[in-house]
Amino acid sequence: MLEGIAPILFTPFDESGGIDADGLRAILRFEVEGGVHAIGINGFASEAYKMTDAERLETVAIVAGELAGALPLIIGIAPNSTETALQQARAFTPYQPAALMALPPPTMDNGLQALVDFYIELGHASDCPIILQQAPHIPQYRHTELPAEALAEIAAGAPNVSYFKLEGPGSAAKMKALAPLLADDVRMFGGGGGITVIEELRNGAAGLIPGVGFNEIFLSAWDKWKRGEKEAAEAIIKLGAPLTKAVSGKGHEYSLHMRKRLMKCHGSIRHATVRRPTVKFDECDLPAFFAIVDSLELRVNQPPP
Repeated sequence: MLEGIAPILFTPFDESGGIDADGLRAILRFEVEGGVHAIGINGFASEAYKMTDAERLETVAIVAGELAGALPLIIGIAPNSTETALQQARAFTPYQPAALMALPPPTMDNGLQALVDFYIELGHASDCPIILQQAPHIPQYRHTELPAEALAEIAAGAPNVSYFKLEGPGSAAKMKALAPLLADDVRMFGGGGGITVIEELRNGAAGLIPGVGFNEIFLSAWDKWKRGEKEAAEAIIKLGAPLTKAVSGKGHEYSLHMRKRLMKCHGSIRHATVRRPTVKFDECDLPAFFAIVDSLELRVNQPPP
């Protein structure tokens, strides 16, 4: 089963906003060489919500081809109906994902039971394990947050719903409530850029699904945590907290700009393009940001091979 640090790759774009396939391969290699435990694509960090169906298939094909089974692959889906969820699951199954990370249909508020039924049907129909993603910090998904009891009902009703990714405000508290309701073979992951990772680990998380760029911080902390050296893990996260906050502390769209600026400076990508619409990026934030980066022993401080 999946555990540990499993970053979602961002999608590099060229100056005109087209997919930069070589850049995507470079970002993938950077994370694999850093020792992560799995790789994800087509999540929020990938800007999948700004891409066409054909582009989402393209990025999966690029990543799966380059990865070549070296690590488990997580593929995100964001359907607007049960029917499209089943279509997307069938479309991505040939790429042999270790899991499909599924957001709920967000357009209408049809009530709690409709979302429970959605996930149970998807879990039974999919040939791949499902990561049920809760993202109430994203405005479009605010009304789709489910209580711990409903999440447990889904896991019990569809054994193929094997994982939960819980992020946003209150994620650690939700994990604490959910953990005792789950079977031993169902796992929880944190997200949100890792800002509350220690609290999530304390409450039963089996790892973190972050972005890219500086995952040696989370990998080192995870290794200490697994060894039972919890104070050492906390110290590592505390040391990296200024960087985590600088990247993820101003919201999701801003984090895209920061990560892309970081990896452009490293030389992995040629352009730091974020698809529009997006938030206004303040260039004045960069000197302080790179001062934090330079103060840490990070792989991005070394030029690419």
